[in-house]
Amino acid sequence: MSTRIMRRILILLALALIPDAAAAFSWQLDSIAQMGKFPRFCVNTYNWANIFFNGTDTAYVRSTGYRWNIKLRTASWADMNEFYFDRHHVMHMQSPYCSSIGLDVQYMAVAIGYDININKLFGGADRSKSRFNFEFSSARFSGRLYSVTNRDGMIITRLNNMNDIDTDFRNMNTNTFGVDLTYFLNMGRYSNGAAFSYSKLQMRSQGSWIFTAAYQRQKMNFDFRSLPSGIKQWLPDDWSDSTYTASGYNIGIGAGYGFNWVPCRNLTIGIMALAIPSVNYGYLNSPEKRCSFRLNYRGGASVVWNHNRWFIGTSIRADAGFIYSDATTLINALPAFDLKIGWRFNLF
Repeated sequence: MSTRIMRRILILLALALIPDAAAAFSWQLDSIAQMGKFPRFCVNTYNWANIFFNGTDTAYVRSTGYRWNIKLRTASWADMNEFYFDRHHVMHMQSPYCSSIGLDVQYMAVAIGYDININKLFGGADRSKSRFNFEFSSARFSGRLYSVTNRDGMIITRLNNMNDIDTDFRNMNTNTFGVDLTYFLNMGRYSNGAAFSYSKLQMRSQGSWIFTAAYQRQKMNFDFRSLPSGIKQWLPDDWSDSTYTASGYNIGIGAGYGFNWVPCRNLTIGIMALAIPSVNYGYLNSPEKRCSFRLNYRGGASVVWNHNRWFIGTSIRADAGFIYSDATTLINALPAFDLKIGWRFNLF
């Protein structure tokens, strides 16, 4: 079998995970199937996989009919941490919101884009924060690879009953890397992509149970020694040298529910929420590694309007993790907002 034939076969099998790929490449399927028994087997396998991963009830979920789209988008996100210690005291801190504007060009499930930091463009601080997020979805599964880094510091906004204290806190850094794999039970009638990535059209209201497996590696270091004594006096006595460190990885399996409401033909309002109990192994403000319990949450809400080729949508998403130790609970949250306006088209 020639290298050219094998290359075509491997491409087609990979495309089985991409929504609407069969329609885009149907002109190749018949010709490849006629090349012999093994190519025919691969084409049949592709057709089965395409139905398994992307098959939907068209009365509820439909393709947009376009393989390309271009989107103008703006996004804003922040990093937040809240400490609860000694069961009586609370400290809240958050980073300034980081905003950007960008342009995406997408072909089916693959997109490429470029962002401009609005904070820097309008003379604001060029914060040492970064966020990377890659998502891939079919009707049955979705996957996400993400990382968040903050080396710029935060602002302490609350200490117990004292609000708006606005104390600059620079001696900290956090880094989070994670991978999620999500399964939609009612994949034939519910489309997460219709609400959050605008890759499908939800025709009727429908919901689905959602199951996910998640891996996360996290490093968090907080050095409070340079803070005013009026703040340090409330820190727990067991925090060595007024520092707090959490470093390790956690693995969890969780579940939740998503629902898309279609009040009229072109409007879809989506909401989803998941709870992910996890086991964490690493350093938790101690010199020795140990296992601990962690509870992570994923949530989101969206509104999208489709009008022929045009669409406009906005969404709010939040990831939150509860890190438990003997006398301290740390809540780490990442809220994000985005607004997109786009146009769908075909080149051929």
